[in-house]
Amino acid sequence: MKIKLLPVLLLGIFCSANAQVGINTNNPLGSFHIDGAKDNSASPTPAQQANDMVVTTAGDVGIGTTTVDASAKLQINTTNKGLLIPRVNLTSPNDGTTIATPAKGLIVYNTNITPNMGEGFYTNLGTAAAPLWVTYQQYDKTAWKFENFYDSVASAPVDQAVTAGTTINNLGLGLSITVTIPAFSEAKLVTTYSVPLGTTSSNNNLSGYYGIRFLKNGTELPTGSRKSTLFSSPSNASPSSRMISISATVGDTVINNTATPVSVTYTLNGYLEPTVGTDTIRFNMWSTTDPNYNWGRGYMSLQMYTKTTL
Repeated sequence: MKIKLLPVLLLGIFCSANAQVGINTNNPLGSFHIDGAKDNSASPTPAQQANDMVVTTAGDVGIGTTTVDASAKLQINTTNKGLLIPRVNLTSPNDGTTIATPAKGLIVYNTNITPNMGEGFYTNLGTAAAPLWVTYQQYDKTAWKFENFYDSVASAPVDQAVTAGTTINNLGLGLSITVTIPAFSEAKLVTTYSVPLGTTSSNNNLSGYYGIRFLKNGTELPTGSRKSTLFSSPSNASPSSRMISISATVGDTVINNTATPVSVTYTLNGYLEPTVGTDTIRFNMWSTTDPNYNWGRGYMSLQMYTKTTL
């Protein structure tokens, strides 16, 4: 019994004295060092380190290297192999049974194909109690990715009295959308709008120009503004009102090369420039009570597509 314990006691004394353990090496380069091929020189080359594993005094682990980067808890060096993570059969995006109470951020490779899940890498973006397994998307710097959809619906008519010779540039219509451009992203923003407007009386003498000014962060973006000519009606025509719809589809590009998200606001404002007559012009809808069959309601929508600038 004493003879069997002697190697163990000697190993313990050696470890205490040197605070390092080496396997297949007399020159351990960490608290624990394995030279798999027993081929290291005094200063091992990268090729010799390829079969090594080391644990540093900080508990950091290096595989294929004896020098662990200060920012890494685990570092694996190789040029012809990969990291094979656990393969599981997830049953749904909310599966909390296959892996009991999965930690937020847990990564697995799902091998089960279901109607709403494919094979591939998944991460739990939910919680341990309420998992949400989300798969990775292919990363392509040149491809536009649909980011988000926004819309705004007019909530009430907007009336504005007009008199010949007076121009009104920015009549607030309550139609506005604010979007957030992610950091280091180029964004394509496609806005579509349609706004009904017209007279509120049978005044046949009113004529001039009216329409929509399209603003980006408070400044008119000419490609998105639309104006129409309002002609006076013949004296024998007596409509209760005259209405048209101003509509457009507008494309804009915003590049955010900063590390902070950037907000952009697009707004629709009314434009009025009467040249003859006096009347009241109504925007957005005829009545707050639907259905507004003839006029409809003012509406704008925006689709955002992004790609990285990195």
